[in-house]
Amino acid sequence: MPEALPENFRDWNEQMVLRYDPEIFHHHPRSMVRWVEGKRVRAVLKSVAARPEHRILDVGCGAGNILAQLPGNRTGVDISDFMVKRATELLRGQAQIINADAEELPFGASEFDRVVASSMLSHVLHPEKVISELRRVVKPDGRVVISIAHEDQIEKGLRWARALGLGGEQSGDVKNQPYHVDYHLHRFSIKRLRGLTEKSFVEVALRKVPTFLFPAHYIVTLKPR
Repeated sequence: MPEALPENFRDWNEQMVLRYDPEIFHHHPRSMVRWVEGKRVRAVLKSVAARPEHRILDVGCGAGNILAQLPGNRTGVDISDFMVKRATELLRGQAQIINADAEELPFGASEFDRVVASSMLSHVLHPEKVISELRRVVKPDGRVVISIAHEDQIEKGLRWARALGLGGEQSGDVKNQPYHVDYHLHRFSIKRLRGLTEKSFVEVALRKVPTFLFPAHYIVTLKPR
């Protein structure tokens, strides 16, 4: 994990995206990684509970894999030029894709029924600013869905896999590694997330992926206070 925040965040983020390809987990060579990611995505989609009449914003949309599976009037935001291009190609005009910083979203207040922030808070400079922006752009009766990785649990799982000879080691190809720690500027836990959101949101639901007893990811549904 980086010892300090990068001075030029856009350039740093683009380098990380090109080095690691955050979308690799959707088609990872290891079946266990694909299984966990599939469960996480399905939990996010279920938590969003989107309807065709909803206006939806995916912040840090990446290549648009989650956005493509949602109904409604869809908008995706990502700071990476590469990811914006990929999302635009995937959605083929079915959603608006914008290059923008999650800390300064280019929207007015209370514009969206559903706002998604999927596995992106550990990669931003100031998570508290992103949370503030999510609160600003969601409607008073809307919902925000945030997915975070439980890094302590993931690292424990990798240690167990290595001990059991199940391939928990990092591969030579960085894009095919099961865990891209260099791309994380912050370590997250459910306690830290709640500390950032409790003043602005009420927690409506919590999903644990892949299982309740071994949560590698938390998917939290929030409503504005």
